[in-house]
Amino acid sequence: MLTKEEYIKLYEKYKRGQCTPAELAELASYEDDFVLQEQPWDHEKFGDKEAVQQRIYQHLQAAIQSGQDDNKRGKIRHTLRKWITYGAAALVLLTLGVYGLIREKNTVPEQVVTISPGGNKAVLVLEDGVEVSLNELGLGEVAIEGEVLARKTGEGALNYDARTPEEVTYHTLRTPRGGQFQLTLADGTKVWLNASSSIRFPTAFTEKERLVAIEGEVFFDVQPDKKRPFVVKSAKQKVTVLGTRFNIMAYADENHIETSLIEGKVQVSTDGAQFMLNPGERTIYDKRNAGMRKASFDPEEILAWQAGYFMFQEENIEGVMRKIARWYDVDIIYQGDMKGKIFSGTVSRFSEVEEILDMLTLTGTVSFTIEGRRIRVMG
Repeated sequence: MLTKEEYIKLYEKYKRGQCTPAELAELASYEDDFVLQEQPWDHEKFGDKEAVQQRIYQHLQAAIQSGQDDNKRGKIRHTLRKWITYGAAALVLLTLGVYGLIREKNTVPEQVVTISPGGNKAVLVLEDGVEVSLNELGLGEVAIEGEVLARKTGEGALNYDARTPEEVTYHTLRTPRGGQFQLTLADGTKVWLNASSSIRFPTAFTEKERLVAIEGEVFFDVQPDKKRPFVVKSAKQKVTVLGTRFNIMAYADENHIETSLIEGKVQVSTDGAQFMLNPGERTIYDKRNAGMRKASFDPEEILAWQAGYFMFQEENIEGVMRKIARWYDVDIIYQGDMKGKIFSGTVSRFSEVEEILDMLTLTGTVSFTIEGRRIRVMG
């Protein structure tokens, strides 16, 4: 029998796709005892214990049988993304990494609304207020009043030309809830917008500084230009750079604004404070007390959303659900005490929302019901 420590090491090896068929079998043989030893079974929440154990067994047997197939193993590993919560439920969660168990038991046949993950969606707002749905445009040149200013190069990408237009105007690219988009500015700077985000920018950079303004969450890969610094304005702060890669999270419904540096160097300024950041450092501006501090961070946390993942690091349930609400375009209702419910883990942003909620339910700390496009969180 494996110890808990040995099991966790083997589980991590399994996620990397490095388990042999014998190790997969050993992993499967340990499942039942592990679940029952760690936490009493909640029949009301999880259903019949033997039925759930049988589904776990069947999923693992499928994994073992396809263990030699790299493509299938990769798909299985993809659905077994790690979810860790603090408290007694942590080890239960590791053993129940196969998603869908609760959903199989609790499927409701009456008029279920399918809540799908977000995708490439955005609206381009011209200076005169005219809105252009980029989803409805075909690939190719984007002409405004007969002048070509940009090109749609992919389903989720818009590139502005480097040449100076006859008249420089300001445009705004805006993503809705459930949307993301990539933009290349006229100077070659690449910009990625997360859901519910926007950037206001000139059609060409002709001033001494390259100035843009954002809301929401935006990642920048700035084209170097020593003569013209790149300046990003967001609520309560200004970020100045020459050439670098960084992320700004400045949602109106968050208590903090976070500027996280991946590469290069940036200066973050706010009323009464200035900070220089090196790679791996971020500023955290607290809106409640108008204070700013500097901290280190894991770069994978920032790069995750562009790569198609949610990554939570010691995040409370409200923070987790705000991210889910933006990406799946749903509303959240809370019922009960949410205090102390902290989660860490990584999961695909392209999973069905039920899969993510099932994984959270398996922690034993929260449960959910879906009512149309509303998710009720019960503590």
